Amino acid sequence: MTFDLYAWKSPRDLDADGAEALLDAWNESGGDPSASPFEPSTDVGWFYRELMTDEPELGASSDAVPNASSAPIWLATTDEAPARVVRVPVSAATPSDALDTLFGLAAKYDLVVYDTRSRSIHRPLDEMADHASATFWPAGAIQAAVAGGIGLVIASVAWVVAIPILSGIAIVIGGFLFVMAVFTFVHEGRKTMIGRRTNNE
Repeated sequence: MTFDLYAWKSPRDLDADGAEALLDAWNESGGDPSASPFEPSTDVGWFYRELMTDEPELGASSDAVPNASSAPIWLATTDEAPARVVRVPVSAATPSDALDTLFGLAAKYDLVVYDTRSRSIHRPLDEMADHASATFWPAGAIQAAVAGGIGLVIASVAWVVAIPILSGIAIVIGGFLFVMAVFTFVHEGRKTMIGRRTNNE
């Protein structure tokens, strides 16, 4: 069975019925990517470029401007041209790791993905954040505590040793790890408390 995945940046407030109606009307009018009912975004352009670089066999189509540069993407000095939508045909022969790449890039660029087979809307970045929160206690909490503790030790030792320049760099790195660990605990703690209040209500 063959079906399509569509990726776009905006609008973001569509449910499955709204997305299907929008796509049906667009495809009935010819399905020209440049006339799609989605807003242009450089994130879609970058998504298409990376997807075609990493997984060209997917056969994705888009209104994105093809980039002929052979330079690695991380060396790009200019922004990618805006694009509206990317369509990816999927069949039983499509490798699962290629789909993993697609959803990973969709999370990287915070895109919306619509699956025509299951008629479902996916927001990979939000789904990853929800999964991280759901699995934070206790494994994630332990990892955050260890990272924060290591950061505090690095900063403390660097302060005591006081080697010019090197100690300053170590203090910044260690302090960053510690602050991020504290921020993570505060953020996840608030989400847990809000979730409990909602369940009690």
